[in-house]
Amino acid sequence: MRKSLFGALVLLVLAGATSCGASKKVVATPPADMVEESIPLSGPQYRSDADYYRAVQNATSKERSMAQKIAMQNCRQDLAANLQADLQQVLENYAKNQEVRLSVEYKSQYQELSYTVVNQQLRDVQVVEEKMFRQDDGLYRYYVCLQMPKKVILDAVEDAIANDAKLNLEFDREQFRKVFQEMMAANAQK
Repeated sequence: MRKSLFGALVLLVLAGATSCGASKKVVATPPADMVEESIPLSGPQYRSDADYYRAVQNATSKERSMAQKIAMQNCRQDLAANLQADLQQVLENYAKNQEVRLSVEYKSQYQELSYTVVNQQLRDVQVVEEKMFRQDDGLYRYYVCLQMPKKVILDAVEDAIANDAKLNLEFDREQFRKVFQEMMAANAQK
């Protein structure tokens, strides 16, 4: 009985002593049959930040121009979706702040106007970087990163609202700009 009690006590002391030691980081090594590959245009400089919306896409095709065309089109669609989602949220927040003054009719007009502005502004996107690869199977893979300044979108939406006589009567430019900038700052921290 004493031996088993003594043995249990020794195990308890050893367990406590080893658990108090410095922890070692275990570095996982991939299996030998796996090879890590780098993904083009995947660094932080290719992600949206406080000043720019960015999108990255790629496409493959037997023809170089088709791979480029598909990737560009998909990248523009990504940009449009991100812009519209953010503008939708800005407009909802703006409408909440102006609740007393904005009717449902005005809210829908603001949204419609913002979609029109986004579609017009997508013509002026900038290419950040592009890469073309030819694969072993003969296909071309094209990567592209497009960007658009957030200020351009803000100015375009404000100008479009200012040019609409009905919407401009109810529009508080300073409040809209404040809500937009707060939203962009919050998104940049994500």
